[in-house]
Amino acid sequence: MKNSQGKEEDKDFYQTTRFDLAFVTLILFFSIVSFWVIHKRFQPSSGASTICIYQKDKLLEESGLDKDKIITILDGKMHLELKGGRARILDTDCPHHICKNMGWIKYNGETIVCVPNQVLVEVKSKGPLVIDAVTY
Repeated sequence: MKNSQGKEEDKDFYQTTRFDLAFVTLILFFSIVSFWVIHKRFQPSSGASTICIYQKDKLLEESGLDKDKIITILDGKMHLELKGGRARILDTDCPHHICKNMGWIKYNGETIVCVPNQVLVEVKSKGPLVIDAVTY
C-alpha cells in the first residue's frame, strides 16, 4: 500500500507485540507497587501526639494534642494554640512573625522555631518521621 507521498508503508511497523504489552504491564505493576510501599512507609502515625515546647534547650511544657487549649509562653509574649490535633503560634511579640506565619503542625517531627525568643515547638509521636524532602 502506498501513502499520499507515493512511498510504501510497512504494515508491521505500528503493530503492538507481546513484548510491548508485557513491558507496559511490568512498568505499571512496579509503579503501583512502589507508590503503595512509599505511601504505607511514610504514612503519619495514628498514635497519640504530644507537643514539646523548648526555650534555650530547656523543656518548658509538654502537652497532648488531643485537647484544645491555648498555652501562654514567656510570660504572655507568645501564645500557642492547640486545636483539632494541630498546633500553631497564635500570637507573638517577635519582630518579623515568621514563627506565626509557619502555620499549623501536626505530624511527627514537624517544628516551629522562633529565633528571637529562642523557642522551639516540636510534635513528637510514635511512628516514622514524615519526610518532606531529601537534600544532598
